[in-house]
Amino acid sequence: MKLNVTSLLLVLCVLCVAEKTECYRILATIATPSYSHQIPYRALWLELHKRGHKVVLVTPDPIPNINSPNFTQIDISHAYEIIGTLNFVQSRFNGQPWTQFIEEQLMAIGVNFVENIFNNTEFKKMYAPDSDAKFDILLTEYLYGPAAVGIAHRFNVPIIGLSSLGLASWAEHVLGGLVLPSHESTWEMEANTGTNLPFLKRVRNFVSFWRFLHFLYTELLPINQQLAEKYLGPLPPLIDIMKNKTSMVFINQAIAITPARPQLANAISFTSFHIQDKLPPLPKDLQEFVDGAKNGFIYFSLGSNAKSSHLPVEIRRVFCDVFATLPYRIVWKYEKDLPGKPDNVYSAKWLPQQTLLAHPNVKLFIYQGGLQSSEEAIHFGVPVLGFAIFADQDYQVGRMEALGVGKRLEIKTVTKEELKSSIIELITNKQYKERMINTRNIIKDRPYDIVKNLAWWTEYVIRTKGAPHLRSSIAFQPWYQRYDLDVIVFLTIVVFLIASSTLYLIAKLFVQLHRQITQSQKLKMN
Repeated sequence: MKLNVTSLLLVLCVLCVAEKTECYRILATIATPSYSHQIPYRALWLELHKRGHKVVLVTPDPIPNINSPNFTQIDISHAYEIIGTLNFVQSRFNGQPWTQFIEEQLMAIGVNFVENIFNNTEFKKMYAPDSDAKFDILLTEYLYGPAAVGIAHRFNVPIIGLSSLGLASWAEHVLGGLVLPSHESTWEMEANTGTNLPFLKRVRNFVSFWRFLHFLYTELLPINQQLAEKYLGPLPPLIDIMKNKTSMVFINQAIAITPARPQLANAISFTSFHIQDKLPPLPKDLQEFVDGAKNGFIYFSLGSNAKSSHLPVEIRRVFCDVFATLPYRIVWKYEKDLPGKPDNVYSAKWLPQQTLLAHPNVKLFIYQGGLQSSEEAIHFGVPVLGFAIFADQDYQVGRMEALGVGKRLEIKTVTKEELKSSIIELITNKQYKERMINTRNIIKDRPYDIVKNLAWWTEYVIRTKGAPHLRSSIAFQPWYQRYDLDVIVFLTIVVFLIASSTLYLIAKLFVQLHRQITQSQKLKMN
């Protein structure tokens, strides 16, 4: 009996040691103060914690009701004060391209976002030179704040890049991916991409996009280098840290709705696991409003960053006048009191979006084209009418239209006639909803749980000491070798020289022949 007890204790000790060795220390930072940048990864943080790992999450949107010694959240929510100064709707009406918006406004603000991480008192203690804090991996956002990768150098850990939308082209270029200025997957180019574009259009895209990348390399990276070294001391170039330490990238994009293109071998795509299993209830008055919609209701929201209250008066009047003529009820996310609100419109500053999209009476979702909103519309099978405002929204709305599950209109120039006809078409033509449901079924048809899949890859990167075998060697090639530009230039010169020499010889031969003919004619005349 005594031997059995001893054996049992020995087994328990071995199990405890085994569990200890598999308990990883995970640091995650997402600087952007936007709910849509935070929500896609919440399920991953919770899954990693559930697996017994210690998670430290630096976020402007802490997960509520987490009380665990193995899950530390560092709150940087004051960053919302910064993003609140931006008026994305006004930028749209000013005709400001996204790339120009980054150069003129977002770059400086993005630096402030990342500085909120470094400047946090609690986090400072972790990366201080005399700190004994240790981590096994860094998961950080790859958007327009690369200073955060300096943290990986400080703790000597591999990186998993995170993107809540398609991977930014500059990050893909750094990691050895392709840059395709006119391909429809390049969301930074907004509505300027597509298939079989005219030659001059592609020339314009090529010049403007490579100029934009040059700006990011020569302006964005140096500023972020200074910021990172301000807090962490001397560092290798951030671009070298990214190349040498980025093991994987987790990208929030559904393959079923994304144009096929070559992708990095260490990029993992996922989608839709932010959809809630248990939906929050609607406010009582809103519940009665949508339940009583005999002909159904339309949900209208421009998201959390773009505000309906920023719409010009004349555009707001277009929506109000059209809504008043419809046989449907309207639920409109409007951040202030809505002047001239029609009787069939319910407005509120905040609305439980997923609960509304899950309601059996919803007929249409009018939105700004945010990726998470697109995912929710697909999940609940609701056709969409898109009015893109900024960033990837032109791309997302274009994809919904290309899939036949929605339509797109330009919010700067929308008229009453096209708004009403589009709404009626999307609601009465059942093919839009059928295609939306078919798209949902394609996305859901997968062989594994996507949250557990990302958690497994996170552990895999740690187990394999950074998974260096997955990194693209193209990232370390000079830019001219990556695209064989030196070969193209060499062959062009060779072909030019051969062609020039051939033409020269032919011309010389003709001249010689002409002289001989001329001399022969002169001799005959004499």
